[in-house]
Formats: sequence, C-alpha cells, structure tokens
Amino acid sequence: MNAHLILIFFSLSSLLQDGLTQRVFTGPEGGSVTVSCSFNFSGWTKRFCRKSCEDGDVLFETEGVRAQRDRYSIRYNEGSYLQSYSFVHVTIKQLRKSDSGHYTCGLKRTPLHRDTYEKVEIIVTDASPSSTPNRPVEPSPTSLPAATATAPSSSSPGTSEESSAPQTTALLLNVSFIIIIVITLTVTVMAFCRIRTSKHTVAG
Repeated sequence: MNAHLILIFFSLSSLLQDGLTQRVFTGPEGGSVTVSCSFNFSGWTKRFCRKSCEDGDVLFETEGVRAQRDRYSIRYNEGSYLQSYSFVHVTIKQLRKSDSGHYTCGLKRTPLHRDTYEKVEIIVTDASPSSTPNRPVEPSPTSLPAATATAPSSSSPGTSEESSAPQTTALLLNVSFIIIIVITLTVTVMAFCRIRTSKHTVAG
C-alpha cells in the first residue's frame, strides 16, 4: 500500500512539474548561463528545446552523459529511483539578447513510460560595465597643482588627534574599571577578615 502511494505521489509531482513549474535563469550578454532541470525519473535521451519540444524546435538532443554542440553543452546526473532526482544541466555560452525566452528540458524514456519535461525561462541582461575597457583619463595641467596643494590638508594634525581621542578615552575607562574592581575586592576581603575575627573573639 505504501509503495502505491509513493508511486502516485511521484506521478502527480511529475505532472505538476511538466505544467506548472517554471524557473527563471539569468545571464549577462556575452557571458554564459547554466540551466538546471530536475526530474523525478531517469531517461535515455536528453533534450533542450526553444519553447516546447513537442513543436519540434529542438536545439540540442543527446543520449550521452556529457555532450557539446556549438554554444550549447549538456551534463546529465542520474538519480536513484524514488530516492533522489535526476538533473539535466544545460549551459549556453556567448549569450545574445535574442536568447531571452522560454525553453523546455526534456527526458525521453522507454516507449512504455511517459516522457517528462520541465519549462524554464532565460533572461539575458545587459553586459557588465566592467567588461568594456576603460580609457585612461589624462589629468589636466590645472588639476595637478590643486591636487598637490590639497594633499597636506588631508593628513593634518587635527585628524590624527581626533582619531586618537577615542583610544585615550577607552584606555581611561579600562583603567578606572580595573581600579574599581581592586577596591571592591579589597573591601570585601577586609570585611570578611573582620567577620572571622569577631567570630573568634566571641568564641574565645
């Protein structure tokens, strides 16, 4: 009975995975993006399609564990039945703005089993500004004297005095705290000695 319930659960989750689950992956223009699709069951043929695989728009299809063609590469990790998922990882290099859109990962299984699919979305963002070479800026002749004139003011004695003031205050607080602790311990010891002396006097 428990085995039947587990099979029903995985079948329902597979149906939900085909129709409802859609994850979004982003990558910069000119860079790369890796799409990871998870499946409840293993399969033989791995597919990566633009929009829907049923429409025949298959970008990449392989039966191997690893494969590469043009800008696309596929890596497959097979899971254990009813214990862990199987994963299809698809990497697209040299991304273009036209690569943005909806895709489908697919696992073709045996003729006796239903093929499984997972829909994803890829968004290609603008290229990072750091990827474009920066042109060096040559300083103008008028800016050089201003820089040398204002340089000494940034390290004025007032700044060092202000930065050392918190350290001096913290040191004084620590010394005061230690003195208070010593005085408190001394008073406590003296009181304890007086109590013991008075007890011995009464007993004598």
